Amino acid sequence: AVHEIINQTLEKLGEMQVPMPDYALKSAGAAVIQSRTSPSLRTAKAKVFWYSLPVMDYMRSPELILEPDNHPGNCWPFPGSQGHVFIKLSMLVIPRAVTMAHVSGTAFHGESISGAPKDFAVYGSKEEHEEQGTFLGQFTFLATRNPSQTFQLK
Repeated sequence: AVHEIINQTLEKLGEMQVPMPDYALKSAGAAVIQSRTSPSLRTAKAKVFWYSLPVMDYMRSPELILEPDNHPGNCWPFPGSQGHVFIKLSMLVIPRAVTMAHVSGTAFHGESISGAPKDFAVYGSKEEHEEQGTFLGQFTFLATRNPSQTFQLK
């Protein structure tokens, strides 16, 4: 009971804070660098049709993660259990935190939670062509705890 009261109080405090700017939004000028990003999952179950003829498999673009929409089905699937994305921001920033968001378990069945990102690392680089960026932190996203979690960077 006490734990629940503390969590509710922390959530209310979080709601009262001034929101951080999201430099990784497409509308803010951010872009995914495809050549440095994991490939999207291809599935033969979904097809793109042209005049009733299937012309290619349907794929979700990694650009979806640059949109503020967070509802069931609006995700970027990639093959396997590990992937990476390289996001180019529109301006040079000194990042202080990153926020990971996934649709809540109450909005969708448990299957979507199992597909949520879990362990992730963040790197920063000043130049798009840097081989290895500066390590900014490694984190664990617990989708069952809160659908949106903010992690402080080093």
